[in-house]
Amino acid sequence: MVSREITRRNPVRSDGKRTYEKLIESALSLFSEKGYHNVSVSMIAKKSLVKTATFYQYFGGKDVIYKTILERAFDAFKARMSDIPFSTREKFVEKFVRSYLDFYISQPLFHRILHEGVYIDRSMFKRIEKLFTELIEKSQGVSNRLKSAAIRWFLTGPVRFVSIFKSISRDYTISEKLTAELIDFALRGIDPDEYEMNPEVLKMNVKPLRIEVSSTRMRLLQSAEKLFGSKGYRHTMILDIARGAGVAKGTFYIYFDGKKQILEELVTTTNRALRITLLSAIRKFQDRRDAEIAGYNAFVKFFMLHPKMYHIVRETEFFYPTISQDYYQRILDGYLKPLREAISSNMFRPFNVEHLALFLMGIGHFMGEDMVLRRKFTHDDFAICLKYLSKLLYKGV
Repeated sequence: MVSREITRRNPVRSDGKRTYEKLIESALSLFSEKGYHNVSVSMIAKKSLVKTATFYQYFGGKDVIYKTILERAFDAFKARMSDIPFSTREKFVEKFVRSYLDFYISQPLFHRILHEGVYIDRSMFKRIEKLFTELIEKSQGVSNRLKSAAIRWFLTGPVRFVSIFKSISRDYTISEKLTAELIDFALRGIDPDEYEMNPEVLKMNVKPLRIEVSSTRMRLLQSAEKLFGSKGYRHTMILDIARGAGVAKGTFYIYFDGKKQILEELVTTTNRALRITLLSAIRKFQDRRDAEIAGYNAFVKFFMLHPKMYHIVRETEFFYPTISQDYYQRILDGYLKPLREAISSNMFRPFNVEHLALFLMGIGHFMGEDMVLRRKFTHDDFAICLKYLSKLLYKGV
């Protein structure tokens, strides 16, 4: 996101300051509810009970007021995470988890702004990552970038994803039991014994999906995947999808009601293909501790082969949260039975299985962000990261 000057007018009088803050307040409410791309300047002005021309007296455009709010959100988050002690790992982990969740509970609108902001504003992503990396390296005494990445996925992924998952359904409550299990998971991991990862989990291959494109419906889906993944959902028109599939615009409506329906089918198809891929990967390992690492390996390799699908899934969080919620819920539901079995077989320490599923999903969520969206590591680097991650997952920090 490229922003112009932060403000056009620096209000001095009390009425000007009230108008300025009312515009900020209204924009924050709208951006957090609808997402950046679904909000217009006229909507902000209307909610603020001022004319559109008045808005432009204070801000150069929608991107400027969004950037102003994003800066406020980051400052609030940074302040909340600034008093974490480093005297012991136990104190650091507990304070880190509780501070993050307290920010989520007490500042839900800022949390939603930051969640979208790191996705659409590259500089904000770097600042958040820098903040987490500095906290981790100072608390854990590491400077190796691959080990640091593994710790960041393991330590920050679960608490961040719990907040994202609950935020999608507008649930801003966090139980003490979930908080305590998050802390316990980070400190001690899942392994009740002294298990070591089977090196075979790093040797698997994932094959790209074979998509039958002979039918018109499948050609439309393939065209939508390509366009949504490259241009983005908002900038893709139905005519573009139809042309990409080699059909007339009217033919599109024989198969789909509109862009939302084809987006929903793409996300559902991706979810199904991903779960089949993961099941194929993990069934080769009898011990669930190996299966978890194998699952992460397969997850990343699947989306490295289908990066446009990953972009589509992530973008859906901001356009249609209910579609995204269903996507994540299906993955969570698929975790529950094998996690119960792993706990009853004494492969895992006891946890609430729904909580544990969210923790494990959170690690993969931010691992995917680094590997697929940001392309931060090579395949060889990733294998090393997984070795570090296995030790963390089994025994904690």
